[in-house]
Amino acid sequence: MLQVPFRAGAPQAGEAGEALGWTGEFRDPEVEARYRDGRLPAVRSMMQACFIAATAAFVLLALRDFRLHGFNDRFQWALAIRLLGLIFGIGLITIVPKMQTARRLHSVGTIATFGFTILILVTWMIAAPPPNYLGALIFAVLLTYYLLMPIPALAILFNAAFLTLGTLGIGLFWFGIPLDVVVVVTVMVAAGNGLGLMGMRRFKAERRLTYLAQQEARRMTEALTSARQETSRRTEYQAWALDALQVGVLLFSPDRHLHSINRRAIELLALPLDAFRPGDHYEVLIQALVERNEFGQLGADDIRQHIRRLVQGQASSLSARLSSTGKVLEFTLGHLPDGSLAMVISDATERYALHRRLRHSVEVAGDGFALYDASDRIAICSSRFAALYGLTVDQTIGMSYEELLARAYERGVFDPAETGPGSTAVAGQTRRRIPERMIEIRTRAGEWFLVHERITPAGDLVVVRTNITARRRMEDDLRRAKEEAERALAELRDAQANLVMAEKMASLGSLVAGMSHEISTPLGIGVSAASHMSDEIAKLAGAFSTGDLSRSHLQDFLESATEANRIMEANLTRAARLIQAFKQIAADQSNDEIRSFRVAEYLRELMLSLAPALRKVRHRVEIDCPEDLVIRNRPGAFGQIVTNLVMNAVQHAFEGREEPGRIRIVVTQPRPGRVSIEFSDNGHGIAEEFLPKVFDPFFTTKRGAGGTGLGLHIVYNLVSQVLGGAIAISSREWEGTRFTISFPQDAKTE
Repeated sequence: MLQVPFRAGAPQAGEAGEALGWTGEFRDPEVEARYRDGRLPAVRSMMQACFIAATAAFVLLALRDFRLHGFNDRFQWALAIRLLGLIFGIGLITIVPKMQTARRLHSVGTIATFGFTILILVTWMIAAPPPNYLGALIFAVLLTYYLLMPIPALAILFNAAFLTLGTLGIGLFWFGIPLDVVVVVTVMVAAGNGLGLMGMRRFKAERRLTYLAQQEARRMTEALTSARQETSRRTEYQAWALDALQVGVLLFSPDRHLHSINRRAIELLALPLDAFRPGDHYEVLIQALVERNEFGQLGADDIRQHIRRLVQGQASSLSARLSSTGKVLEFTLGHLPDGSLAMVISDATERYALHRRLRHSVEVAGDGFALYDASDRIAICSSRFAALYGLTVDQTIGMSYEELLARAYERGVFDPAETGPGSTAVAGQTRRRIPERMIEIRTRAGEWFLVHERITPAGDLVVVRTNITARRRMEDDLRRAKEEAERALAELRDAQANLVMAEKMASLGSLVAGMSHEISTPLGIGVSAASHMSDEIAKLAGAFSTGDLSRSHLQDFLESATEANRIMEANLTRAARLIQAFKQIAADQSNDEIRSFRVAEYLRELMLSLAPALRKVRHRVEIDCPEDLVIRNRPGAFGQIVTNLVMNAVQHAFEGREEPGRIRIVVTQPRPGRVSIEFSDNGHGIAEEFLPKVFDPFFTTKRGAGGTGLGLHIVYNLVSQVLGGAIAISSREWEGTRFTISFPQDAKTE
């Protein structure tokens, strides 16, 4: 209920005695300030009237002085003081209406009172009043201060004290009035102060008590008005709220008479507006519904029985279809503290339709759907989910997870002793511990189910079960097929490795055969020279033994021996070089260790080992390589790459050509730490459709002529896997082929 609050700090009428001080003003400065602000217009008018009266008094006093003293020096001084007071009063009269706050207005009034007091005292000093009148004058002025000036009490007391002391001082020390007059004046001053203080206190207290009474009356009036308005608003709000509800509401008094009914209830029940009004007994509603045959075969007694069940709490809600509209209405009943009843009618047509659709959706959701509520009991499930446990849907709803699991163990659906993958023991370890999971479980019959679980924000657990037995069998078949394919791939790779090794050994064998033929020539020449040398030595020995040795015979022998020695030395040196090169290359290819070597020197040794094959075809190999270029890598792989590229060019690039071909090997260092080899020939080139396949294993255009298709495949593997580099090819038919190889200068030892 809305209430108008009292102003903070404002005392009540009964607390006035404690709220007022000895001056008659409020003790609380904030309350006093609010009181003064409330009386600002009246105080402004009263203060302006006082200043007008004071100004008029100065004018009258000036006229009185002129009449008494004439236009003498004393009159002139008194007139100056009166004119000063007149100007001061006119200024105050002008300023007062402009003061908009009580604080400023009281400050002006205090200053004005103090100024008038000074003017009065100065006037008395210039034009002394008769001694007999002095007490009466000061008595009248004091009473005026206390009773009429609308300024704070402390300011009045200060001015009264100033006027009292000033008057007594002037009378004693300035005028020298007799002692008896001083006594009279003192009595008058004391009487004026006493009576003025009491009058001021009573005057101020009565005004503030009146103010409190008015405030209390205003508050009471406002509270009463607010209460009436609140009651009216509450009644209107209640009616608006009931009409704004999307459900029908009927409120019955304890004696079962209708208190109120909203529009939605009339719409849902399809009643005329005047069929059921406030004050009617609920039997009127029952009769109206029965007469309209809204609930089919249900009669008045049946409806009363259903209402009685709701009242007694035997049912939480009842649903019925209204014949005239076809809507399904749901009735719920609530008890109010005063014994009244609140009946709520909701349109459950869409909810029941949604429930039917939900039931249908549940039935088609996977091979089993279930919804566990926050207490881990089945709230919704499909028939296929329940059938796994040998139950119906109605029997399953309400069962807990533990009860269902025990039922499954009892029927032998799952094996409680199994703890491996797919068992309920494993599935239960993370149940309801993670927001969403997918897990596979297996039944004793060998069926596999994929269980998708998700926890909703409300704490419900949604379970969708899908039979994946066929998929698991397919996965097992695919797994076995994959294993067989991997095994066949491993065998194929072994065969490929053997073929690669055979290719390398065949290359080494052809190298051995060529080197054997190449070495046999210098060795044969050396043997012939040695044999000729032996014959010459035998002739020289026979001539010496017979004594026929002459100077000419010795000269011929020396010339023949020198020539034979030169021939033997040259051919043996050539044979030694060939053997050394063959030994180094054969050792590198058989023991592929990382070592440092000069590229130019190693290429020349390779060409020396390939000389027999190149000499047969008369092709020319040009090498362009810096002499100081040293790399640290696997020389065996390097030599195998160059050998394969040279032999590939010899076999394919110049086939059918009569003129000698040219093979060019250019070695550069494009940047520090990187080596580039450009191997090119001026042969036939490679067709564009073959370029993407040249590095594939077993690809060859000489399938029936002894080609294995492994030469360039070995080159690709050696470059990419052994040297840690990259190889690229570019070619156009009849313009030759170019291989570009790039690899690190310093290989890392694994």
